[in-house]
Amino acid sequence: MIVKAALVLMVNLIVYLAFGSFFCMGKKRLCPAPVTVAVGFFAYHALFAIVCLPVMFTYRPLSTLCAIWVVPCGIITAASFAVKGKYWAAWVRAFREELSKNTYFWATVCLITALSVILTVMTYNFTLDAAYYVANVTTNVDTNMINVYDPFTGNWQDHFELRYAFATYYVNDAAICRLTGLPALVETKTVMSSAVMIMVNMLYVCICRYFFPEHRRALLMYAFMTMINFMFISIYTTSNFLMTRTYEGKSVVGNVSVVLIFVLYMMLIAGASENSTAVMLFITCLGTAAVSSTANMVIPAEVCVLFIPYAFMKKRFALLPKIFLCILPELVMMLVYVLYVKGYYAVYTFPR
Repeated sequence: MIVKAALVLMVNLIVYLAFGSFFCMGKKRLCPAPVTVAVGFFAYHALFAIVCLPVMFTYRPLSTLCAIWVVPCGIITAASFAVKGKYWAAWVRAFREELSKNTYFWATVCLITALSVILTVMTYNFTLDAAYYVANVTTNVDTNMINVYDPFTGNWQDHFELRYAFATYYVNDAAICRLTGLPALVETKTVMSSAVMIMVNMLYVCICRYFFPEHRRALLMYAFMTMINFMFISIYTTSNFLMTRTYEGKSVVGNVSVVLIFVLYMMLIAGASENSTAVMLFITCLGTAAVSSTANMVIPAEVCVLFIPYAFMKKRFALLPKIFLCILPELVMMLVYVLYVKGYYAVYTFPR
């Protein structure tokens, strides 16, 4: 089971890299691998939501979704390998050179990341939300349906709970369980927790290297950031979600989406193309909307706080419509959810 989980984790990261390569790698740009993987993660979940929602709202089984999803996923991964493989090779060569020059730095980063993954996987989580999400994945797999049955009681729900229905992140977990045979607890608590923790640590390294090009200082900053996550645990912090509720959608929003958007902002400040940054930002926001409804408030706030002042300071007012387009998925989802809560509509789990 451990070997299978490790293989699924490795395949997930490769697929994320493949998806992200289309937006982050080209003749004029070669984004850092952590950014490419993280952007690919959100591109993957954005496309999965587009495929999943029509299947779910037409009452089709999970097995049908799996059969449909493997086709575009496989095609995109193969196409990325064929078209962007040379950029992958260039990145590998650059990393080998970097590794030979700064072996101590990267060895320490890998050690801290591995320790974070181990502690996360071993953490005992008994919160109500954790039970709900794992039960949701288990129920979808066992019933071969998508969000039709209540995860706690097993009763047939009259209508889809839209707080969770549009967050197809957990349906993807169920699809992976269906395709690979992994138990829901292993997929959520081990595979996805490890993937999230690896992405977070690699994005931290990007931030540290931006502020401190000198490796010793960058490593010191990285160690302090890790220590804060280990020590700063309360219900009000993202550290609590990262270290104890890693696979939950709120944790992904607070620790991957928010950090990635900040990294994209740093890249823009450092001279990255506004157009390519806007594309990666849009993909990140679109994919985040499919991860958790928490994104509906958090992501627009961060994007506006970072990028609107930049547009005014640099007098790049043409960037403002692009910023609005980036946060539009969250604004739309916020409106959809508010109308549902106010009782203006419901999406039923059976034909009427």
